Amino acid sequence: MPRFLSLFIRNGILYLLPLAVLAAATAARLAVPAVLDRLSLICFDLYQREAPRQPGDEPIRIVDIDDFSINKVGQWPWPRSKVAELIDKLRDAGAGVIAFDVLFSEPDRTSPRQLLPLLTEAGVGEQQAGGLLATMADPDQKLAEAMAKLPVIAGFALVDKGGNGLITPKPGSGFATAGEDPLRFVQSYAEAVGDLPALQQAAAGNGFINQYLDWDHVVRRVPLVLRFGNTPVPSLAAEALRLGQGGGSYVALGAGANTERSFGENTGLSAVRIGGVIVPTDDGGRVWIHYAPVRRDRFIPAAAILSGDFDPSQIADSIVLIGSSATGLNDLQATPVASDVPGVEIHAQLIEQVLQGTYLSRPDWAMGAETMFAVMFGIVLILALPRIGALPSAGLGAIAVVTATGSSWLAFRDLQLLLDPVYPIIVLSVVYLLASLLGYLRTERRQRAVRNAFSRYMSPHYVAELARHPEKLVLGGETKTMTIMFCDIRGFTTIAEGLDAETLTRYMNRFLSPMTEIIAAHKGTIDKYIGDCIMAFWNAPLDDPDHPKNAVAAAQEMRRRLIELNQQWEEQAQDSGEVFTPLRVGIGINTGTCVVGNFGSQQRFNYSLLGDPVNLAARLESLGKLYGIDLIIGEDTAAGLDEPGLIEVDLVAVKGKMQAVRIYTLPPHQIEAQRYFAQHAELLAAYRRRDWQAALRVLDGDGLAVEPQMRPVYDLYRRRIAHFQAEAPPGDWDGVFTAEEK
Repeated sequence: MPRFLSLFIRNGILYLLPLAVLAAATAARLAVPAVLDRLSLICFDLYQREAPRQPGDEPIRIVDIDDFSINKVGQWPWPRSKVAELIDKLRDAGAGVIAFDVLFSEPDRTSPRQLLPLLTEAGVGEQQAGGLLATMADPDQKLAEAMAKLPVIAGFALVDKGGNGLITPKPGSGFATAGEDPLRFVQSYAEAVGDLPALQQAAAGNGFINQYLDWDHVVRRVPLVLRFGNTPVPSLAAEALRLGQGGGSYVALGAGANTERSFGENTGLSAVRIGGVIVPTDDGGRVWIHYAPVRRDRFIPAAAILSGDFDPSQIADSIVLIGSSATGLNDLQATPVASDVPGVEIHAQLIEQVLQGTYLSRPDWAMGAETMFAVMFGIVLILALPRIGALPSAGLGAIAVVTATGSSWLAFRDLQLLLDPVYPIIVLSVVYLLASLLGYLRTERRQRAVRNAFSRYMSPHYVAELARHPEKLVLGGETKTMTIMFCDIRGFTTIAEGLDAETLTRYMNRFLSPMTEIIAAHKGTIDKYIGDCIMAFWNAPLDDPDHPKNAVAAAQEMRRRLIELNQQWEEQAQDSGEVFTPLRVGIGINTGTCVVGNFGSQQRFNYSLLGDPVNLAARLESLGKLYGIDLIIGEDTAAGLDEPGLIEVDLVAVKGKMQAVRIYTLPPHQIEAQRYFAQHAELLAAYRRRDWQAALRVLDGDGLAVEPQMRPVYDLYRRRIAHFQAEAPPGDWDGVFTAEEK
């Protein structure tokens, strides 16, 4: 079976679940594309702010009914005669086309039709009032006459529910179609609100002023065409472009007329031909606006036009949009680049980019490309993560994220294409996190199995190390400097003879459990229990630079804990009327170079160590019985201690070894009397230079009496001196004691 297939079978969940999530994300993207569009739009806004379209010198001007003009001329709406005067001024300045981003849906307040009810209510006869008003000029008619003198575009608003000023829009040109049903995705409205019939009739064109607001009320796309019922109608900007070219007609281009469609689908409208210009749209007839910084020089206050305080060359042959930036008229919109853009400026931005031939495009293949990118890199991550690990896979994911983001940014900056990096990034992040979580759970499950299998037999430090690195469960070892401890119960045979098996087991567990806890607490590893003996070591599997100190500290705490245990057991024995025998131990500690690792067979092995220092540690524990003390420390261990209370016991050559070693002990408590250490050193020096009388004087003095636990050692030295006084040692004797027993 190929290695890859074997790996897939063993770790199926690591692949199948992320693949299922990837498939679900792909299906969701294709079935519900709007779910992530919000984040995508925010990303595109960032691009617009970083790389706006460069403004040109296209002949577009905005006559602004701004706060300054309202203060000069008066409250809006102005008399229609004043608006007619504004048109006349613009015509005289040579305006090419005028488009109104305002509505005149009600008669002028000073029109005869509005004054007639007021006169009759005041008592003037209807015939007399009619005759009087007949002599007055109609402001609305005056405005209509002004509009008829040059190409003027009247605006209207498409609505779902009616209101005042309902009209039937009358575009200056109809729509021809090319392709299969190109207008089916274009939004339809039931009614329209617009100018008075006379004004609408006088206008050369009619265009809607509706804006398209995204979910966050930001204008990113502007509809070029909408439907009134089933009749397509153009926008104000589209009419301005048509009339600015001298007229012409509209052609709606559908899928059959533009083969650049994703997967061959007929997705509705793709572009609108306005005269000789083709403007790409989405299937809803909307145009993405690539915003340029607002050109303040194309804004001319309406009051300045009326007063003649302007340069006519600014108006000559220009498309003039009349709208308002006044705060109180509520025609400020949010765009990707600003939060308070006058609505008329958005029309100007669209016209300008059409004249420049610069368009943002969200191609029909974009969603498919984004989905394929996410799927491709998602599969790579899913397959790679179990094999190379989380960190290298994160590197792959980072490469994918950088590729998606960089490609998207370069496509926007250089090609004006809107490619979404958000969807691939989200999908890859979810896939990576899920695959990483599954990998972590798998690793945790393996580690838990290792901990459960070995925690009863090994030090928690080693179990943790083994759980992190299961590969260490192989045969082999390493050479390290280790500290080894042997702890044996004195007189165990006698104790065992007086107890049944169950009681003996309980007795041993009551001793071994606290001793084991102490060893583990001091970073030791239990090698094995040999009957009543504990074998432990330090500095493996984890490095422990203070292993001699930790081993001796563990021995000291074990001795203190044994005193407490004996007190508890004695009280229990008294309560039960049993005879109590105190438990005594012997501890030997040695340090040296050993081989440590897993030893055994392929089927079963133990983590242990081998080497001469291990044997010497066992000999030192046994020597404690000879000297009558419970702790003996080898010289290599003593060299690693910073312990002022360390007491040298003897110079010994253990059985099977020619080289002598110094052995030490450490009282369970601190010795404060410095005279004791001086007397002890004097004893050893006199003994080793064969000055028996000097040694006896030290032993007979009171300087050594402060340490009663050393009395068995001093009694041993008395017996040796008596022996040497009776039978002198050989001439080459150097003070070394040769142990004949193991």
